[in-house]
Amino acid sequence: MTTRQKKYQWLIGSLCIWLLCAWITQQPMPAKKGPSKPTATTVPVHRSPAGKAVKAKSSAVAKDGAVSVHPDGVQVDSETGLALDKNLMLVKGQCTVCHSSKLILQSHFDREKWVERIRWMQRTQKLWDLGDTEPAVLTYLTKYYGPIKTPFDGRRLPLDAPKWYKEAGR
Repeated sequence: MTTRQKKYQWLIGSLCIWLLCAWITQQPMPAKKGPSKPTATTVPVHRSPAGKAVKAKSSAVAKDGAVSVHPDGVQVDSETGLALDKNLMLVKGQCTVCHSSKLILQSHFDREKWVERIRWMQRTQKLWDLGDTEPAVLTYLTKYYGPIKTPFDGRRLPLDAPKWYKEAGR
């Protein structure tokens, strides 16, 4: 091997590895076999505005029928984790085109704050004008992801006193 070949040996090796990786990513993925038994999906916790269990209408069921029921009694879409409602597809079309549904799931704003968030996205993130769909989107967001009624000051609840010792007189 000449010195020139030794000098570029690492470059040729790196190029071969890069080409192999590019080729692998272009290959179609094999179809996954479905589980033999249905498995439960884990979905984020949703609270209804009044803390009550809310049943969604069956018209909001996803096309593939993927529906989970949250412990609060709210039916949620297995794909996004959003609460099932007649306006779910509208919210998915307007909101999850640009960002994950997790951004909605972690937010609990009142109607004015949701409007403020939408205006901010329109001003800085190039969100289009929602037009006639804006009231329906806002109603959905405030109904399922409105303010949580229980106060939260950022701290955990106090721990219960441990009973690991014997009290005198017992």
